[in-house]
Amino acid sequence: MRANPMTWGRMERRVETSVSARLEAPAQNAVVEPVEIVNISVHGARVVTGSPCSVNEPVIITNLMGAFRMKARVVYCEGLTDGRCAIGLQFCE
Repeated sequence: MRANPMTWGRMERRVETSVSARLEAPAQNAVVEPVEIVNISVHGARVVTGSPCSVNEPVIITNLMGAFRMKARVVYCEGLTDGRCAIGLQFCE
């Protein structure tokens, strides 16, 4: 039986990082916003952005060079004390 990650913690290790990237929200007429990837794993990432996203919203994240491009969905959006938002992404296969 698999443990619930929300109850028991992450089932996989995330790598801490600080990488500039772009977040595209196709449902919002291809709005593209600069973000910072603060941790990443095989299945998802946490990014910091200037504006909130809706849970389950489909997005695309790319690095600034365009070599990394991944479809994802928003799994959470938390307001930060500095007015920015931390967004949890689950990568889509």
